[in-house]
Amino acid sequence: MIHVFGHINPDSDAICTAVVTAHWLSMRGMDARAWRLGEANRETRFIFDVAGLTLPPRLDIPLQNERVWLVDFTEPAQEPDDLLRSNIVGIIDHHRLGGLITQLPPEAHIRPPGSSATLLWLLTDADAHRALLPTLAVLLLGALLSDTVNLRSPTATEVDIRSATELGVLSGVNRKTFARDLLTAKTDVRGLSAQQLPDKDLKAFVIAGTNVRIGQIEVSSPSQVAPVMDDLLAALASMADLSGADLAVLMLTDIRASFSSLYFAGRESVYAASCSVPGMLSRKKQLLPWLESRLNQNGSSL
Repeated sequence: MIHVFGHINPDSDAICTAVVTAHWLSMRGMDARAWRLGEANRETRFIFDVAGLTLPPRLDIPLQNERVWLVDFTEPAQEPDDLLRSNIVGIIDHHRLGGLITQLPPEAHIRPPGSSATLLWLLTDADAHRALLPTLAVLLLGALLSDTVNLRSPTATEVDIRSATELGVLSGVNRKTFARDLLTAKTDVRGLSAQQLPDKDLKAFVIAGTNVRIGQIEVSSPSQVAPVMDDLLAALASMADLSGADLAVLMLTDIRASFSSLYFAGRESVYAASCSVPGMLSRKKQLLPWLESRLNQNGSSL
């Protein structure tokens, strides 16, 4: 059995693409099962509802000596605690290489399109495209549109645009309506506490030797979180303390106006003031290089 999963605090790409990857491996004659490494967010649940599919179960088995296939990450800080005791046999990812160590050479597919869903679609041939169930095409389309913010993110490429068109036809959904409702679900923060919001899409990195936690909250307007901003900043400071991170970053992204406001906490944030960065939508392609440049310039201090 090959166990397929994405990163902890999973987003739609990590869960949806894991499910379709398990199907793809099964079509290649391998016994594979998809898992998720955390609760599914509202957007991911929306995608599965449209597809008429059930979410994969939460990973609940020890990974020692198990064969695993990673989707949407290679960062050690984003992996389950016992991953290094497993045998990583495959990887599909569209992020930077994060320092993962494997026991044996894996089948690795790492390219820079806007989503891991896009990359999986590119890995399959025309016959596999025609044979893909519409329900699974919905999962790939949803993951692609989520990660590229409906193709508006700077991470979106020509192959993402082409793949979205092909998946839209195969899925049978009204793509305009689907994308609108997906973004509504993505930016729905109702009922989430100030402590839950930074964890909604939280990832860990080591940047210029600095242990960093970045939580991204995507909204259609900053007014959605304005009433709880003081509590959010307190939660950010608490996250830095409890995790032991050198730096905690809250990336509040307005997907309609295309800018992000950045807030900092932790011992390396002493000289960092909150700021807004026009055009910043992507944590991967924009915020990480932005942070790395400043941390390298200032010797692990903003």
